[in-house]
Amino acid sequence: FGPIKSLDIPMDYKEGRHKGFGFVEYEDADDASEAIFNMDGADLMGRTIRVSMAQMNQLNKLSNATSQQAIWSSDEWFQQHVAGQPTPEEQERLNAQSQDQQNLKD
Repeated sequence: FGPIKSLDIPMDYKEGRHKGFGFVEYEDADDASEAIFNMDGADLMGRTIRVSMAQMNQLNKLSNATSQQAIWSSDEWFQQHVAGQPTPEEQERLNAQSQDQQNLKD
């Protein structure tokens, strides 16, 4: 449909597989519109695919950040969402609970 500016296929790092969707950015908006028109509802390897324009409000649900930086570009986001490590606030709460339990034992 035209020159592709970028392509991103997110991974589910816990499962070790792709999440089943991707983002394609075209150099020209008309090429993107043409791809949406021609590919939405098309059959790809026996599966019907949905093709639509990514919405900024959907991206904001994934991150509280207001910058244009990808949410997965920082190690902190990865550690919290994929590796399951607690945020600093959660860690502080867990430490306080542990201290409370220790005080009850004493």
